[in-house]
Amino acid sequence: MTRFRFLAIAFTLLVCVPCWADDLKTLNGKGASGTLEKISESEIVLGVGGKSMSTPLAQVLDLTVRPGKSLPDAAVYLEIQLIDDSILRCTKATFGPKEAALELTSGASVKVPIFALASVLRGAQEAKLKDQFDKLLKNRKNSDRIFVLKDGDLNPITGRLGAIDEAKQSIKFKPEVGPEIDVQLDKLHGLQFLRTDVPNEASLCKIIDVDGNRLVAAKLSFDAGKFQITTPFAHKVALDHKVVARIDFNFGRLTYLSDLDAKASEAILLGGFSSYRKDANLDGDALIVEGKKYEKGLSMYAGTELEYNLGGKYKDLKAVLGVDARIAEEGQGKVRVTIYCDREKRGDYVVSAKGSIPITINVKDAGTLRIVVSGTNFTNFSGHATLANAHVSQ
Repeated sequence: MTRFRFLAIAFTLLVCVPCWADDLKTLNGKGASGTLEKISESEIVLGVGGKSMSTPLAQVLDLTVRPGKSLPDAAVYLEIQLIDDSILRCTKATFGPKEAALELTSGASVKVPIFALASVLRGAQEAKLKDQFDKLLKNRKNSDRIFVLKDGDLNPITGRLGAIDEAKQSIKFKPEVGPEIDVQLDKLHGLQFLRTDVPNEASLCKIIDVDGNRLVAAKLSFDAGKFQITTPFAHKVALDHKVVARIDFNFGRLTYLSDLDAKASEAILLGGFSSYRKDANLDGDALIVEGKKYEKGLSMYAGTELEYNLGGKYKDLKAVLGVDARIAEEGQGKVRVTIYCDREKRGDYVVSAKGSIPITINVKDAGTLRIVVSGTNFTNFSGHATLANAHVSQ
């Protein structure tokens, strides 16, 4: 190989390797890209353009460190869910009387208290098995359950789970009918625990690793390439920077209306069709307002009323109000959007096919949010409105 050819290949490899910047998103819509320097109890510090930029932790929604996968590539793994909403996929799990030691598919090691276990699924890499297990979990019983695999199907057995023998890797189980038995954990395909315990501390964020594992933290710090995590159960976990993909601080700080359940008015004249769509236009296509595509939002026929229970948790409602020109022509009937908080009118707008309106509504301490879309003819369904990127924030 000539020297010139070697240099050409080396240069090609260098320019083809992506250079990822840590990407920060905040409640006020302002973000930054740079290099993570530090996380403390009060702030996140990024190196941006040779300077250190500090952002209060209370304003942070998300920090993306590197690309990650939604599921591991590991050929075989267990999936363990905790009562704090952590989801951990493991290549190895050792269960003791008080703790479980887990080797995550990303290579990280984590210890969790036994009382925090909500469920365990062996062979979670099999999509059919995982789907079946998730459906069975939703059908909760007022008892513990073990799951055995027979003819490719998971069979739940209700009873009461007891003490774990670490040396034997077995667990006591008292079925509803019959004597207590000692079951080898590796012979079970799943376990579900009936839990009444709650985490000791409130959740601060979710740390998502490169394999999509999700670990909830009550406290978090970062320095010298290491994340130091305290779980809501007061367990300490250290994660290397290279295994962390993203940190989600949202926990309801910013919530899209399309992710909330709404009480909708009856739309009798639409022949049984829904009077609104989530995250799509009324034809089911992508949301587009004034040529800009939005991933989140609401599309509503005139005549629609939506009511949301906010529970007094939010401060602001923000959205871009307009119409999708692919559906609405300039001659569509006059459409008005009125927004109420606890029956008090907070906003009143006329929708135009010629432009959009950025709206900000104060919803502080509001119990309910009601959105009323009205038209002008006797059916009321003479047009439509789009609330793109509609969200409430704390």
